[in-house]
Amino acid sequence: MKTLICITTIWLVFFIVGASSVQSQTQVVEGYTFIRGGTGPQVCLGRWVPPKDVALPGVCEGQVVGVDQLTAISTRLSADRLDQLLLALTSIDQKLAVNNDQIKRLIEATVNTQTSIDQQVRQVSEFLRETITKRFDALPEEILANDLFKEELTKLKEDILKEVEKHYSTRSTPSTR
Repeated sequence: MKTLICITTIWLVFFIVGASSVQSQTQVVEGYTFIRGGTGPQVCLGRWVPPKDVALPGVCEGQVVGVDQLTAISTRLSADRLDQLLLALTSIDQKLAVNNDQIKRLIEATVNTQTSIDQQVRQVSEFLRETITKRFDALPEEILANDLFKEELTKLKEDILKEVEKHYSTRSTPSTR
């Protein structure tokens, strides 16, 4: 009987130590299951299925790689993503440069158009001033003989010229950057 108790106790100790070592062989960190293997720590890249019995090992439904391999793969993927990001940023930079050139050309065209409009306004203003002055200067002397009438016509001429100036005044042209 003592032998049976001794064998049972040894078997129970062996079973408990084996179960705790199997459980301590796996560790989950940031979605990866780390397994202690014969060649060192390894990582399950798939789904880790824990054992149904404590004496059995778990199963990785996916690829098992070493930590060094995982580091190399992760570094390569990070480098590839950085390259893709740099390409996207370069593309954005090129598109912004094209847009900036187009905006600069639009600003120049706007300034040129405004300058042309201002020049036309000046020409119209000068033409109207000259025409109005000629028309008032061409009035017959009989009409201008009356000083009071002549004074009123001069005021009328000045008022009309002020209105022309007000409506046809030129704006300052914006400068380009």
